Amino acid sequence: MRERLTGVARGNTDLLALAALVLVLLVAYQHYDSSLLTPASVTILSAQFLPLILAASGQTTVMLLGGIDLSLGAVLGLAMAVFATYGAHSAGEVTVAALLALAAAVAAGAVNGALVAYAGLPPIVVTLAASFLWGGITLVVLPQPGGSVPGGLVNAYNNGWNGVAVPAVAVAGVLVAWKLLRTTRHGLALYAVGGNEHGAYASGLHTRGVKISGYALSGAFTGLAGIGLAIQTGSADPTIGAPYTLNSIAASVLGGISFFGGVGRMRGTVLGALVIGLLTNLLLFTGISPFYQLIVQGVILIVALTLKTYVTKEAGI
Repeated sequence: MRERLTGVARGNTDLLALAALVLVLLVAYQHYDSSLLTPASVTILSAQFLPLILAASGQTTVMLLGGIDLSLGAVLGLAMAVFATYGAHSAGEVTVAALLALAAAVAAGAVNGALVAYAGLPPIVVTLAASFLWGGITLVVLPQPGGSVPGGLVNAYNNGWNGVAVPAVAVAGVLVAWKLLRTTRHGLALYAVGGNEHGAYASGLHTRGVKISGYALSGAFTGLAGIGLAIQTGSADPTIGAPYTLNSIAASVLGGISFFGGVGRMRGTVLGALVIGLLTNLLLFTGISPFYQLIVQGVILIVALTLKTYVTKEAGI
């Protein structure tokens, strides 16, 4: 019981430190954009950040299993390409395209999971190889940037629908859905297999099945990210997903997800994604050369991770 309480306290400290960092970035952001807290600005920012939040949610699901997914960007690009290629006109086409995009992403995730579960290879090796497979299929679907999304859908996503920030509602929906999932047998199994696979197997869990379903769930999050990005931009780019792979890992780790599996909460991942999104926008506002933006972003993230770890240790938990 004491260990459980200690873990909860540590998690809360991590979240508070991360929330404080988000607050600092928001204050700095408001210096450049005085309309930050207006409904229009909230809608625009949530539209920008939703794809990364969803992609990071997918990466978090895999990391909780003790793995990592280097094919996430390729799967995101695949879902984006399918959606923008087949959902260009009527509402019926958009619905079918969304289902096809999700099916493709879930299938890709399930294949990744099956390879990890049955091939006996490290997830980093499997998913690195899979990234070339899914990237190649994406180029078959959409050889070059193109496709289209109905203008009304793009407008509703980026500017709100009847005064409602659709992307912000989607983020809330992800958190609620994850909260509910954690109370189910499958949600508990994800943490159990990631925390101690041998112990989970000894307890009667079908660990291979849990891995496959976990990677498939990650594919669903990633597919939604690809759909969201296609709607945000109004088209698709088959190679746009690469930055999301590393940023999703950074957001997950920054949010407190362990590389060793079984530890972390989705709300931390969401906060981590917000940190990266706000930081990226701030660097654009400051006018720093694009050649140095990645360097500055990397340094700031390293400092943030170090400080967060230090605060947690100093709390004595």
